[in-house]
Amino acid sequence: MTRKKLTGAEIRQSFIDFFVNEAGHTFVPSSSLVPGGDATLLFTNAGMVQFKDVFLGTDKRPYTRAVNSQKCMRVAGKHNDLEDVGRDDTHHTFFEMLGNWSFGDYYKKEAIAWAWRLLTEVWGLPKERLWATCFKDEKGEIPTDEEAAEHWRAQPGFNPDHVLFFGRKENFWEMADTGPCGPCSEIHLDLGPEHCDKQEVEGHVCRVNGDCARFLELWNLVFMQYNRTSETHLDPLPATHVDTGMGLERIVAVLQGVDSNYKTDLFKPTLDVLRSLTGDSEEEMYANFTPYRVIADHGRAATFLIADGVVPGNTGRNYVCRMIIRRAARFGSKLGLHEPFLAQVAEAVIQTYGEFYPELVENRAAILDNLTREERRFARTVEGGLAHLDDLLEKMQARGEKVLDGAAAFDLYATYGLPLEITRDVAREQGLDVDEVGFRAAMEEHRLASGGGKAMGPLGGEDAEMYASLLEDLQKAGKLGPEGVEHNPYGDLETEGEVLALVVDGEPVSEAHAGDRVEVLLPRTGFYVESGGQVSDTGYIVSFSSGSGEGWKIRVTDMRKPAAGVVVHVGEVVEGIPRVGDAALASVDRERRHDIMRNHTATHLLHRELRAVLGEHARQAGSLVAPDRLRFDFTHPE
Repeated sequence: MTRKKLTGAEIRQSFIDFFVNEAGHTFVPSSSLVPGGDATLLFTNAGMVQFKDVFLGTDKRPYTRAVNSQKCMRVAGKHNDLEDVGRDDTHHTFFEMLGNWSFGDYYKKEAIAWAWRLLTEVWGLPKERLWATCFKDEKGEIPTDEEAAEHWRAQPGFNPDHVLFFGRKENFWEMADTGPCGPCSEIHLDLGPEHCDKQEVEGHVCRVNGDCARFLELWNLVFMQYNRTSETHLDPLPATHVDTGMGLERIVAVLQGVDSNYKTDLFKPTLDVLRSLTGDSEEEMYANFTPYRVIADHGRAATFLIADGVVPGNTGRNYVCRMIIRRAARFGSKLGLHEPFLAQVAEAVIQTYGEFYPELVENRAAILDNLTREERRFARTVEGGLAHLDDLLEKMQARGEKVLDGAAAFDLYATYGLPLEITRDVAREQGLDVDEVGFRAAMEEHRLASGGGKAMGPLGGEDAEMYASLLEDLQKAGKLGPEGVEHNPYGDLETEGEVLALVVDGEPVSEAHAGDRVEVLLPRTGFYVESGGQVSDTGYIVSFSSGSGEGWKIRVTDMRKPAAGVVVHVGEVVEGIPRVGDAALASVDRERRHDIMRNHTATHLLHRELRAVLGEHARQAGSLVAPDRLRFDFTHPE
């Protein structure tokens, strides 16, 4: 197949130039990824979003024909490609949509003729390999689009047998649950039988809209005729319109003759940067391509989001930005990248796209700063969550379970800021799944319990974020070292130190009072934090002066690690008024610790005897080690 060798930037510009110079269109710059005045959308997810009011007849423009390349994000709602990103060569969170529009001007005849001319004459795609699909309503409620079919058959060199009809799922386009919509005509390219990935499947037949990779959808021509006002009701639009969309990344891969969007020059600078960091050769990269694809995609998406004013956060669009940065960072760690690296990825993105999208260059400093800060925050807050998740999954597999409990997944998110998407990634890598319905139920229960109005998410971890920020402040002030709290539960059971922070109801306070549930941060502690089935230590923290406790007392009932480098004592103020800056003495309940130690030893003895009696295949699957009891779970095939 002979194709013109054009760069991605040249292909974008040739599309725009064709419609401006050959078809009288006006070039309209891309709108922001944040839709203006449309509460139904989280992000701009198609080229027509900025023209929605024109289609509805509530806005008029000084032009009736438009062309552009629109920045798009598809990570939520009706159009959500997130789960497919990294698994294949064609899906993206951020992508560019090439499009041309008619607002009550030309219609099907001209749209089809121009599409055919651009594809075959300008870009040189072989006519015999192009197919077109048209709409035929399986319910018989909307007329069959014979008009579009006839226009396709009339194109010079088009094979009339290459017109196919499909129903609502394939050939009726809707941007969202309500709004402008209409029948569409899709253009597919036959890449050849060698691209079929189902050749070993008995009875498989390659076909358009089939389940193999031979036929590639290139361009969707939507003929806007209706406005959907409800699930069952369509109203005719005041005038008929044309809305077309073609993914830039996909057509670039075709014209550059590569088998992956990620092998085009749109991604090459980014992948070159990543390889320079990992030291992998090109062959080694392709052998382990999934993390490279995820990072290249997510790094590009985050760069464009920040340029459009969307910074990492815990709700809505800000959550998405945070989530994709953290997902990229996590895949980076799988490549051995443990220090912030996404700023270097962003530099490559800015270099590649900055000329066409000047906002990237204008906001370069904000982009690099936000990426680096979020990567560091991720390392501090989520490290403990990933370790805890690994522990949970290991125990699940030992018990023969396949689905992680939704409440456990939510606890990872609420305590450590571990996004559900990352929990799901880690689980699936081990052949396991996550109860997402249970996760949502636990989230809603938490929301109602905390007052019903807190906009958590879908990312929790406000607790982890707060402690990570507190840790950073204390390190800058010289109150804590680079490793954070000195934690040695196998050393002294009594430790002295300054009260570095008090937290009540999730908020840092300068003092606490009798009856308050409080979390106490000290520079060092000997209290054990629950792990591996062994419960946390309990004890007391008292004010400490000249070797004697006096003034106030806190009963410690639990311990936890809300963020990497942070260990906090959870308890209740029994008497007095503890204040930040007070000297304190923290004492573990020695008798209770000794009881726990005895039961801990008992589990090891029990395990040894089980293996002696039942055989070496008897394996531990979990345990509970408390002061007054123990439980030992094990697997045995008989």
